[in-house]
Amino acid sequence: MNNIFEIKNLQCEYIPGTPALQIDRLEIPRSKLIFVIGKSGMGKSTFIETLGLMNKTIANLPDTSVIFSPTEEKRLEMKDSWGLTNDKLSEFRSSYFSFIFQNTNLMPNFSSGENMMVSLLIEGRPYAEAKDEVLKVMERLSLDRNLFDKRVTEISGGQRQRLAFVRAITANFTVLFGDEPTGNLDRNTSLELMSIFKELIIQKGKTGIIVSHDLTLADKFADIIIPITNRELSTGDRCGSVEPRNVIFRKDDNRWETAYGEQLLDTEAYLNYFLSN
Repeated sequence: MNNIFEIKNLQCEYIPGTPALQIDRLEIPRSKLIFVIGKSGMGKSTFIETLGLMNKTIANLPDTSVIFSPTEEKRLEMKDSWGLTNDKLSEFRSSYFSFIFQNTNLMPNFSSGENMMVSLLIEGRPYAEAKDEVLKVMERLSLDRNLFDKRVTEISGGQRQRLAFVRAITANFTVLFGDEPTGNLDRNTSLELMSIFKELIIQKGKTGIIVSHDLTLADKFADIIIPITNRELSTGDRCGSVEPRNVIFRKDDNRWETAYGEQLLDTEAYLNYFLSN
């Protein structure tokens, strides 16, 4: 089984009976970097909040199925996950998922190093081993080692964003979810961070699902791009929608193709369509 997520008839709701996002059918292959794009308010964040079990947004419909396969042999029905206790649900997330957001969610009472190591320490890794791993990633991101012992309140916003990135990618995860993870960073740093992340995906067989407005990053690093469009409901209301026919795939020769095998001659124009309609 090569898909890490298999979704059928998924309706995401924050208010019962009011759809925020609908996905009739979607398969997400494992060990790929996926970018999710679309206009603001179309449900991009809802997409990763739902798959990452951050919010109870899966509507209780009888024919809904959200299968998560952390390994090729293991299949878990995620719509049943919300029946778990809070402790079990937290354990499930920490076992399989890592998260990074534009809002870094760093802990102000901890040093920068403690913030970056927290996931590794929770996993039971020895302090010295966790520190060594974090310092290696810091070096690759051109972060001064002196930042390790500084308080989060003593460093810049851009540095905090990179610390959050270090924390996320050094954690033991199957899927990393990112919501505009490079939104506060300059172009060169964004390219550097995403390059390291893509390298991790390739080397360790992880999966990344990134929400972004940055079409340049998507075009350069994504293996798959999922546009979210606007769907009109029978009630006259509108919500976000994922249509399989709109998903595009990078081929081995670096060309982009639609789900029907049609080559895209102007990928930027294709993606901009979904950001303007």
